Amino acid sequence: RHSFSKWAKTNEELVVKVVKIDTSEAPGYADVIIALGGATKSPTSAPTPAPGTSSPSTSSSPSHAPIISPSMVPSVSPSLMPSHAPIISPSTVPSVSPTLMPSTFPSGSPSRTPGISPTKKFSTKDKNANQKAKGIMYQMQAEEGDVKIEKISFKTKDDKDTEVQLYFQLGAYESFPGGGMDSNDWEEPVFDDIPARTSDGLREVVLDEVLTIPKGETASIQIVGKKEILYEEGDEEFSVAADTGDFKMITGCSTKKPFEQRLKDADFVGEITYHTYTAKVTSTPSLSPSSSKLPTLPPNDDSTSPSMLPSNRPSSSPSEDDGNGGDDTPKEYDTPNVNDAGDNAKGIMFTITSKSKEVRITDLGIIGKDAKESDLWVYYQTGYYSAFDALNKNAWDEALKKKVALVP
Repeated sequence: RHSFSKWAKTNEELVVKVVKIDTSEAPGYADVIIALGGATKSPTSAPTPAPGTSSPSTSSSPSHAPIISPSMVPSVSPSLMPSHAPIISPSTVPSVSPTLMPSTFPSGSPSRTPGISPTKKFSTKDKNANQKAKGIMYQMQAEEGDVKIEKISFKTKDDKDTEVQLYFQLGAYESFPGGGMDSNDWEEPVFDDIPARTSDGLREVVLDEVLTIPKGETASIQIVGKKEILYEEGDEEFSVAADTGDFKMITGCSTKKPFEQRLKDADFVGEITYHTYTAKVTSTPSLSPSSSKLPTLPPNDDSTSPSMLPSNRPSSSPSEDDGNGGDDTPKEYDTPNVNDAGDNAKGIMFTITSKSKEVRITDLGIIGKDAKESDLWVYYQTGYYSAFDALNKNAWDEALKKKVALVP
């Protein structure tokens, strides 16, 4: 509401009152009451279309409510037209436009997964690459976290394109049965193609999948080509050639041909592009099935049923109920004397019986015979396996299929 005393020398008060403002549609509109002395004009239910010019209306009896605009003036009669537009204070008239428009764009780039470092680069390209061979093998040892290799670049004898094979194997090649010189010690090459040339003259192998060296473990890498690869002669095989803090580079050896005839101790010359993962993990690899196949054990109402869980399992204080009558606090169970496991097999089946609450298995840690990467399947089925044909694969639901490197 706003009033003007002694309007246009009439000694009467002109009152402009905003009854309603609607911004739910575009354009928005307002219902306004204008009163001069005792006369009033009822507001209309629809907004007045904006005129094509800034000239005010001269109608003596307007059929529509006037639009409140700094350049427009509501008119009561031609004879009472003011010489200037009345000023409507911003503090008494609400804004037609919303003051808080939601952003249509995200506030920023997605945050990096916790524990994963930015991409890093280790470079020895400035070393004196004074030696050449058609094969070079060396070792890397991860330190404070998992090391995940994205690219490996190296120097070649000349600028001509040449086919290169890159082999990767967990473990130190010095402990392989053939000492790294037997092709059967290695899995299929992770790269078998012509590497691209970089702007600084290196040959770059871009890996389809990152090569992971788990925290504290060692991996062996061998690069072989039809043309010779350059390297620097090392001081002593298996000695530390460089320490980045994330991993150690171990001096390796060169070969005259792939897997044939050792030549000299060799230090890697080139670049390794990588990132690290340092999130807290358990001592055994975590195998997490997808949520759609997450095994769930319903509570066993029969208190006389045998329990397969040992009596010394860890206890936990109750937390807030998860809404289903259960405790949503994550728990871990390690089998007793886990380090005494001496037998091995390519398959093992066992039964877990829940007691009074539903049990949901989210992670499963197992120990492998060695550190080599292997395909792993985890199957799940409700009930005792003695009650169905447990040796029939079709009697089980597949919960996980994944290539993993088991902790020995």
